[in-house]
This record gives sequence, C-alpha cells and structure tokens, in this order.
Amino acid sequence: MRGSTGAAPDERRRLVTMAVVAVVLVIGAGLSVVTAVLVRQGERRYAGQMMDRYTDDALAAVADEVGDYQHTLADLAVGLGAETDLTAADFAALTSGLNRQRLPAAAAVTFVVPAADAGTAALQADWRARGATDLTLTPVSPVFGTEHAFAVLDRSFDGRNTIAGRDLSQAAEAMEALRIARDSGAFAISRSYVLLRDRKLPAAAQQRSVTLVQPVYGFADGGWDPRQFRGWIVISLRGTDFMTATLQAQARGSVQLTLTEHDGNQRQLIATASAGTPEAGTAALDRDRVIEVGQRSWLLSVSPTDRLLSANDRRMTSLTLTGGIVVTVLLAVLVGTLTSARDRAVAQVAAATLALREDIARREETESRLRTRETELRHLALHDPLTGLANRALFWERVEHAFATHQRAGRTFAVLFIDLDGFKPVNDRLGHTAGDAVLCQVAERLRRATRSADTVARLGGDEFAVLVEQLETQGDAGIAAHRVITAVEQPLEPGAGLPAAATELPVTASVGVALSGDALDVDDILRRADTAMYAAKSSGKGRYVIGDA
Repeated sequence: MRGSTGAAPDERRRLVTMAVVAVVLVIGAGLSVVTAVLVRQGERRYAGQMMDRYTDDALAAVADEVGDYQHTLADLAVGLGAETDLTAADFAALTSGLNRQRLPAAAAVTFVVPAADAGTAALQADWRARGATDLTLTPVSPVFGTEHAFAVLDRSFDGRNTIAGRDLSQAAEAMEALRIARDSGAFAISRSYVLLRDRKLPAAAQQRSVTLVQPVYGFADGGWDPRQFRGWIVISLRGTDFMTATLQAQARGSVQLTLTEHDGNQRQLIATASAGTPEAGTAALDRDRVIEVGQRSWLLSVSPTDRLLSANDRRMTSLTLTGGIVVTVLLAVLVGTLTSARDRAVAQVAAATLALREDIARREETESRLRTRETELRHLALHDPLTGLANRALFWERVEHAFATHQRAGRTFAVLFIDLDGFKPVNDRLGHTAGDAVLCQVAERLRRATRSADTVARLGGDEFAVLVEQLETQGDAGIAAHRVITAVEQPLEPGAGLPAAATELPVTASVGVALSGDALDVDDILRRADTAMYAAKSSGKGRYVIGDA
C-alpha cells in the first residue's frame, strides 16, 4: 500500500514537470516563432532602406551625368551664338577641348541648321564659303512637313565617318527633339533610336541611342535674342555606353539597375547594369523612380540581387528560431545566442554607419568638384578663349556696373575702343597662326599698359576695349589711350608661333575714347567710343579721338 501511495506524488510531479516543460516549450517555441518573424521583417525593412539609398544615389548620378552634358551643350551654344559670322574654324576651336575622356559616351558633336526645300543649294554654298569646303547637303523627304535639318558641322569622337551633309529630318526621333528644343528655347533629349551614323553597321553592333539638343541663338542689343535662331548644337550618345558605367558603379555589386524611356505604356530600354542574380519573390523591394531630363521622362528601375539579400544575412531568421528553441531547454545557450546576435547586430550597424559616412564624404567631394567645374565653365563663358581677356558679354556687364557705382559717387570713367591697324597684312602674309600670336601679344601689352583695376576685353577679331574707372580728370582718359597706343606700336616680338618676319610688319592701334560724364547708358557710351575709334582711323590711324555727345 505504501508503494502505491508513494508512486502517486512521483507521478504527479512527473506530470507537473512534463506540463511545465510542455508550457516552457510551447511558450519558448511561440516566442521563437514571433521573434523569427520580427527579425525577418526587420531584415526586409533594412533591405528596403538599402534599396531606397541605392535608388536615390543612382537617380542623382543619372541627373548629374545628364547635367554635365547639358552644361557642355549650353556652353557650346553660348560660344556659337556669340560668333557674329560663324565658320567651320570657329566650330573647330569651340569644340577642340571636347574628347572621349570628357564626354565618354558621346559619339559626336554636331551643328545642325534648318532649311526649306528651296533653300538647300544656297545653304550649301553659304557653308562652303564659311570653311566647310567639302560639304554636300543630302536632302531627304522630311518626316515633319517640308523642313530639313542639315548637319553642316560635325566632329566625331570615335573615329567613324561624320554625318556632315546628312539630313536629320529622316530620323523622326531626332527631328522631334530638334523641334521641341526650338519651340521651347531649352535643352531637349530625343527618344531612343539607332543613330544615322550607325545604321550601316551590322545589326549586332547597333545600339539604341539618344540625341541631346540645345538651341543656338544670336547675340543682339546686349543679350541673347530669341528671334535670331541659328540652329542646334547636338551631342549623340550611344545607349550601351550612355549611363552604363555610371549605373554599374551605382549598382555596387548588389542591385540591378535599368533605365528606360517612360512614355505612357510604352517603354524603350536605354541602359542597364546588373551585379549578381535577380532574386525571385522580392517584388516588395523593387523601386521605380521617374526622372525628368531634357523635357522627357525616364524611368529608373532598381531590383535586389542575391548578393544584396545575402549581405543582409538571411540566416538570422533560422538562427533566431533555433536559438529560441534551445533557450527553452538551456538558458545559457539562450544568453550565448542573444549575445552573439547582439554582437552581429552591432557589427552590422557599425558597418552600415561607416558606409554611410563614406557615402556622405564622397557626395561632399562630388559637390565640391561640381562647384569648381561651375566656376570654370562660367570663366569660359565670359572670357575670350584665345587671349584669356574678358569677352563682349563680360565687358558689357562691367560697363553697366561702372555706370551704377560712378553715378552714385559722382565719378567719371572712360571706355576705350581699340582697333589694330596693319593686322590684316599679318594674317594675309604669315597665316592665321601668326595672327593669333599677334593678338595674344597685343592682349599682354594691353594688360601691362593698364591698371589692375581696369578691364581689358577682346570684342572679336582685332577689336579690343578697355574700361578705365575712377578717373581723376577727363585728361586721364587721354593719358590711358596714349599708353595703349604706345604699347601696341612697339615692334612685334618673334616666337610662340610668330616668325621673325613679323617684326617687319608694323601694327598700331586706333583708339576711340568715350567718357561717362554725359553718356545716357551702356549702349550710348559704347556707341560713342566706337564712333570715335572710326574717327581716329579716318584721321590717320595710330592715334586716339575722344568722342562727344
């Protein structure tokens, strides 16, 4: 009887123990499952944050890349528009600094002009006279009305034949972009298509490309005149090259990037970059962003790969579940597992923080380079590329500023218009290289003959101008003009492209002087100085004349 009585408590304790173990197992398993689900959700959230960062960085890179090309086109448009009589030599000079290193995806840069059917022959003769001696225009049936768009000047970056003389109106995509740019007066990008220069290549070598377009306007009345439309400056970009390197760098071995046209329900591939294998069942992590560039919409699609999800450590879910089950049996294992998980989490956070800091540093460095480049481009836009002097646009701004400051202070300034006498024989006998050397030598002499506060500018050809500020007396203007004449009339110095024979060709300066005292505005004083300069030429050259109202 005692054996039976003692067995009952043992059985009850065993049952209680089993119940407690069962409860612990159930609670532990439940907590493990809940924890595993939460960890999985956390992985997905972190992966989503990484995808957002990859997408934002890639979007910024695309915008920056297009912005670089847009700035280049804008600078070329300013330079072409500033030329009152644009020639093939001017185009070659303006595009001489462009190459595959600066524009890695560019196939060519082209100057395109419009023409009607009846004006083709006259247009061809005009551009042959401007230096494009081998130009032969080849009109085709245009896709929009009767208007043609001829490539009159073309510079290829890849060694392939140029398309000078080709009619771009045969390509509907290019013609559409040209018309959009002209109608809006702004930068535009075409839909993707096979470039005319690539259509004779084997089909396997052809690729979808885009054309970047900037309208070119003339310069009149102190500013750009939209009524003086001269044509378009165009850069052709091959799709496989365009953005592929940029997208590949942004993929960082973790995502797949695809750039397509976003035109309603129609999409056309522009460029793609991938690293790793696309992961199935990750639609929630896919990212799509629309970017507006050149009056066109592009769609940037970003998808994760197995490398991204592997780097996010998907084993954490199974480890957490296993650890949760083990912790139910052994508390020590739980502590060890949690400690290990915490250490891994801290390491991941530290690595992510370091990567974020490095990314911020790279972005700040990129912004610094962009600011530096913006300063350089502004300098190029406002200075003469041959002599480094201020150009006509910058000189006009300086004179306008002088009017504002001197009128408030009751002071007087003077504008000197300078035209070289005897410069044409230098070009005719010694060639344009010698002529350029003379212009550079004259520019340096004008710098030395004027004060550091004065503005020396080259207005074009052999015409220069000097802004002399803060005059004590009106006679100081004559003194400044005399210094200019004396500096220029010194014998030319051979060297740097100027042969010794140049020393036998006298070059002097005729100077027209206009004072601000009774001038009405910038246009008025510049006109008076120009008139006085012609008076100086008429009265014998090598002298100056002070103009009056």
